Amino acid sequence: MPSSSPDVEALKQQFSDFLKRKQYRNTQERYKVLDRIAELDRHFSADELYVYMNTKGDSVSRATIYSTLDLLTKCSILMKHRFQGDSAHFELSSRMPDHDHLICVECGRIVEFRAEEIDGIRDTVAKNLGFKPLTHSLQIFAVCPDPVTCEHNGRD
Repeated sequence: MPSSSPDVEALKQQFSDFLKRKQYRNTQERYKVLDRIAELDRHFSADELYVYMNTKGDSVSRATIYSTLDLLTKCSILMKHRFQGDSAHFELSSRMPDHDHLICVECGRIVEFRAEEIDGIRDTVAKNLGFKPLTHSLQIFAVCPDPVTCEHNGRD
């Protein structure tokens, strides 16, 4: 599924407004984290971002990365997912809004998809329960057609 390039300046403005409104410190390190996230076109964990930033020569602490990811999630710039295991994964909300995920439990491959029928179900469920729908996140856990020969499972 193709993803769009993020408008980094708009994201920075949204983040700046959020930090000011919530009275958080506005630091260069937080914006460097956001810049590096905008370079990624996939889901990532905090540790993967930390390694990526170090390979780019950025000296940002692990604690700063974790706290910035939390703030970016709170201001809706990032979506936080728990696909499998304990590690949270993130993605830019603006890159591909209102999409869902199919996750192979054997190899960990994540396939993004969009099915408009799900929007209808979301709207109906919210309306029937007296809510106003905003967004959703659906995860389908499955197994590849042939896990033994799957090119994504790292087996030889």
